[in-house]
Amino acid sequence: MRKKKWVIVVFVLMVVSVGILFPDQEQDNAVEQKKEKKLVDYTKQPFFSALGEDEGQILSAPFRLKGKDLLKWGGIALVTGIMIHNDEKIYEKIKDYQSEHEWVDKASPSLSRMCEGYPFGVAGLFWIYGAVFKDKKAAETGSLAMQAMVHSFVVIQLIKHLTGRTRPSEFDGIDRWEGPAGFFKRYEDGKWAQYDAFASGHTITIWSLATVIAHQYNDNAVVPIVCYSLATLGGLATITEDLHWISDVFIGAVLGYSISRFVVKKRSSKYNVFPIIQPEKLGLNFTYVF
Repeated sequence: MRKKKWVIVVFVLMVVSVGILFPDQEQDNAVEQKKEKKLVDYTKQPFFSALGEDEGQILSAPFRLKGKDLLKWGGIALVTGIMIHNDEKIYEKIKDYQSEHEWVDKASPSLSRMCEGYPFGVAGLFWIYGAVFKDKKAAETGSLAMQAMVHSFVVIQLIKHLTGRTRPSEFDGIDRWEGPAGFFKRYEDGKWAQYDAFASGHTITIWSLATVIAHQYNDNAVVPIVCYSLATLGGLATITEDLHWISDVFIGAVLGYSISRFVVKKRSSKYNVFPIIQPEKLGLNFTYVF
């Protein structure tokens, strides 16, 4: 087993980078005050420039951390560090359980595939449904979910390229970290997916979608339970499918949840995107609340 101490430093920096995504109560109150202000036309604001602005805030978050955030995310970093140290043993235990229970083998592939491209399709369906049936809440859910997953994709790819961690399937359950060197190795023929285990892209994607839907429809207690349960099962399935380690899944879930909460909290103070589908009009409507 070959591990490098520097990877823990990189990991800590990336984990605490989303500490800013959980505003304090004072910030929450400020957001609520903004909600009471007048809604103005924001159709001239380019969608991708607004998206880029939010991504910049996410990536620059480490430079704006405060005491409470450091304590909170320091604890998460500690938990994940412990998981990294024990990943090989945990993986072995999970595989033993899988070999003894046939139902895990049968359910695992479907649950793992659920985390791949399907979340984007689900977000698109919410968006289209909201436009066709004039359901603002559904359209907004699709928009917020798509934004969250785009942000999650950028963050997760940055982490994957920095750490270069191999998947459990590559060396028979032996954990290896190649670091930035893995960036070049993963572009060699046949090695695209070998050095991008940390963190789990499957998990961050499904948790991004689940968090947005759970928040948007939290008036029904069943919705958050179903969303987070499916997201958890999907993440765990990537372990039984030999794609990820438990620490990959854990930090993927934390980041997916955090980024989505950030997007949701900024919903009424930044922008919303809604499709316009009418007999003689097809386009997008951008609104800004301040």
